Amino acid sequence: MDVGAGEKTDGHGAMNAKLMPFSSIPVIDISALRTSDPVARHATAERIGLACEQVGFFYVKNHGIPESVIERAYALSKEFHHSSNQQKSRVHVRNSQGVRGWTPTTADDDDDDPELYRLADADPDYDYLTRPRLFDTLDLAGEIAEDDPDYLAGDILLVPNQWPDWIPGFRDGVMEYYDAVKEIGDLLFRAFELRLDLPNGFFAGMTTKTASQLRLLHYPENDLPMDNQHLGIGVHSDFECFTILNQRSAGLQVMNAADEWVAAPPIDGTFIVNIGDMLEALTNGRFKATQHRVVNQGKERFSLPLFFATNYDTVIEPLPQFVSADQPARYGSIIAGEHLAGFMIEGTKHLRKKVVNGELQINFKIHSTNPFQRKAVN
Repeated sequence: MDVGAGEKTDGHGAMNAKLMPFSSIPVIDISALRTSDPVARHATAERIGLACEQVGFFYVKNHGIPESVIERAYALSKEFHHSSNQQKSRVHVRNSQGVRGWTPTTADDDDDDPELYRLADADPDYDYLTRPRLFDTLDLAGEIAEDDPDYLAGDILLVPNQWPDWIPGFRDGVMEYYDAVKEIGDLLFRAFELRLDLPNGFFAGMTTKTASQLRLLHYPENDLPMDNQHLGIGVHSDFECFTILNQRSAGLQVMNAADEWVAAPPIDGTFIVNIGDMLEALTNGRFKATQHRVVNQGKERFSLPLFFATNYDTVIEPLPQFVSADQPARYGSIIAGEHLAGFMIEGTKHLRKKVVNGELQINFKIHSTNPFQRKAVN
């Protein structure tokens, strides 16, 4: 088994993550989801559903995205991240009403304000104040016009993108990748409907105007140790429905359904999918929000995650068919946009500052803890 650069081959990976055989981390051919054959589509949906329930994550192959589209997205990401900080600052996230733009590493953060604006009801265990941010990212989503009514009303999730106009073809190339991966996401939504016996179009009705976000992630080379205080990205679950990630090098570790860390190395020709908070809530825990982290390998690393969200005002709660006397509802009602916006505010300095200073008015509490968080057993 090719476990990827930086991984051991003695049964454990970086930071003692288990190296499970790929037969235990399903690699699912999703080509049948594009066909009109109901038997093949249902069989694929069953495999996907079992992976969500039993393993907690899965790879997808035969996804239909040309390699040239993926290669172009990586090339543009690399060109952006290798631009000067002076150039990248032109699209700094602090210029955004929300979180569209460039967030630098802690080392490159030129905001020398010592006040970090900890929110009074924020999660006391959230580590943005104590751990260095070893990645930088350009965050974007579907295009929002400057006169969009939600944007003008102050929605911090539906805001215009910031584009690096010094890179020719950047917008077209990145949005081509975004649209292609979004199509895979729509296929997976329909597969979830089949597996969970939900009406056709159930998810389409709650994803008409979403803040589904693409991150052009970059982990610069560094000489810091590989330990829990220097993670590439700390332990978390994704706040949306699910995430589709393309990766080219080792580092990702995912918590499986047994709450054990599992190395999830790249496999040529695949994407990796993990379930997020909203699908765990809807299914009353039948699907688990996958905790994951990126171990600091010290090497430069690029990746492309796209997070699939619902509309802001979607009410998320366990569906009746997943609640019984033996399986009572584990979660109350959650407004999907509030859940996502709360974590975005908590993790973003310029938005925390606006809340503390009264410039950003919100009608919900910032999360004190994430109800979907779990701890690994190793």
